[in-house]
Amino acid sequence: MSDINSDFCITIDFDKKSENPSRVFQTMSELINAFQKFDSDLICGINTQLKPTILLEDVETGSLKTWLSTQIKGIPDEVLKEGEWKKILGHYLLKAKYILINKLENRVDISDAKTIEDIQNELSEEAKRTDLKLMPYYEPLPIPKLIRNIENMNNALSYLNDNDKAYFETKDQDRASFNLTLNFSPETIEDLLTKEAISNESITILKIKKPDYLGSSMWDFMHNRKQIPAKILDQEWLLNFQRRKIDIRPGDSIRARINTVVKYGHDNNVIGISYEVIEVLEILPLKNVISDKLFDDEPDSVQ
Repeated sequence: MSDINSDFCITIDFDKKSENPSRVFQTMSELINAFQKFDSDLICGINTQLKPTILLEDVETGSLKTWLSTQIKGIPDEVLKEGEWKKILGHYLLKAKYILINKLENRVDISDAKTIEDIQNELSEEAKRTDLKLMPYYEPLPIPKLIRNIENMNNALSYLNDNDKAYFETKDQDRASFNLTLNFSPETIEDLLTKEAISNESITILKIKKPDYLGSSMWDFMHNRKQIPAKILDQEWLLNFQRRKIDIRPGDSIRARINTVVKYGHDNNVIGISYEVIEVLEILPLKNVISDKLFDDEPDSVQ
C-alpha cells in the first residue's frame, strides 16, 4: 500500500506497448472526476455547506495505481464538538464508492428499476451504520442523481479495451472490480422508474449555445440562465440549416414551439425533464452583445 494517509486506490491494468495509451490516463482522470461528483451528491443529502475534495496522494507505475484521499471542508463547529465527523463522513464516502462498484461488478446490464433501488437502499443503510442520520437534514441520494453517477462512471470506463482491467481498493483492503462491459442506458432506467409523464407545449425563446451540425444529437440551448439540451424535430428547418441555407450561430436565439416532458417517479418527485423543438418559428440574431461574455457565470445543466 502507498502512504497511510491514502483512503483508496484506483488501479488500471493494461497491456504494455498497447496502442492508444492515452485511454489509460483518460479513464483515470474521468474516474476521479466521477468520484468527485458522486461525493458531492452524497454530501448534499447531509449538508449543502459541506465540500468534499479528492486529494492526490501517490501514483505508482507498472499497473497505473493512483492513491487518493478525501478531505471535507465546511463542517460546522457545533457538529465537530459532537464527534469526529470528518472521519465519519470520509468513511461513508469511501464505503459508498465500494458499494456502487461492487453492486455493478458482475452485471451484464441494468434492465430493471430494482437494481437502482437496491443500490440506493444499501447506500442509505450504510449511512445508518455510520450514524449519518444524526446529521441535520440527512436525505438519501435521489435516484436520478444515482443514475447520473453510474452513467459518469460507465462513461469513464468506456475508453478501456477488452484486455484492460480496473480495480477499486480501500486502505481496509476492500477490493472490487470495475465492470468494463456493463450495458447501461440511463433513458431505459428512467422510463422504468417513471410513474407519470406530463407534457406541455409552449412558445419559448431559446438562446443557442451549441448547434448540432451533423443532425444526430442534441442542440444545447440556454433558457433562464440554465442549459437545456433539446432535439429539433422540425425536419424541414433542420435540413435547410444543414444545407447552409440558414445562417445561425452560437449566441443567436430562436423563437420556437417546444414540448417539455416532465417525468415523475413513484414518490412523485421529478426524475427527469426532456425538451423537444417541434417547430422553429423565427431566428433572432445576436446584436450588440460582447460575444466573449455571452455565457459567463453559467450554472450547471438542467437536472
